[in-house]
Amino acid sequence: MIAGVIDIVIIAGAGVLVPLPPAARLAVGIAIAGVITLAQARTGASPGQALTSIRLRRAIRPTDPPGGAAVERAWLFILASLPTFGILPLIMVMSTEDGGWRRTWYDRMAGTVVIAREHGPEPVQLVAANGHLLTVSQPTVLGRAPAPLPGRTSRLLPGFQEDPSVSKTHALLEPVRGGVVITDLNSTNGTHVEDARGVHRLVPGRAQTVERGRRVYFGDAECMIR
Repeated sequence: MIAGVIDIVIIAGAGVLVPLPPAARLAVGIAIAGVITLAQARTGASPGQALTSIRLRRAIRPTDPPGGAAVERAWLFILASLPTFGILPLIMVMSTEDGGWRRTWYDRMAGTVVIAREHGPEPVQLVAANGHLLTVSQPTVLGRAPAPLPGRTSRLLPGFQEDPSVSKTHALLEPVRGGVVITDLNSTNGTHVEDARGVHRLVPGRAQTVERGRRVYFGDAECMIR
């Protein structure tokens, strides 16, 4: 909420202080709001969010900037502000879902989340059923003979090369606060993850955050996230 107030003060202050006619002041305010939204789309942070150490992210990929989802979120905010003189957005921002992530109605509609800034995600450890250990401290492609993706490293979990149920390039792992984001890379036998509802198979290409203490199955290979 504080971040939003800072952004509003910047936009309103620029519009008020610029020595121009009212219509021109409004145009300046709109232009500044547009610049802030574009910066948020590219970096995940508006000036207010940068000062309060929070970031806007896509819900399905919380390690990346929101891109066009930030523009959609801002547009929804404007649509709700105009008929209610800004009251409705304020109420919705104050009543957020908080489970480590903060989500307003705008976030649910745009597919975004507001998270605390991470100064380098804490490494995650994968403990295989056979006792082998792999520490993941950066985006990592996992498999029997994984092919690296652009900007990602490739790793082999000891013991995977002997398991035919694990694809050569099986899954992408990205450490985040509280766990790891896992994306199945069209593996043959799939990636299954455990959450509060039980164990289910990931949709290829769709990322999901798995909490520490949960189990992941790369084909038949079982691992614990620690």
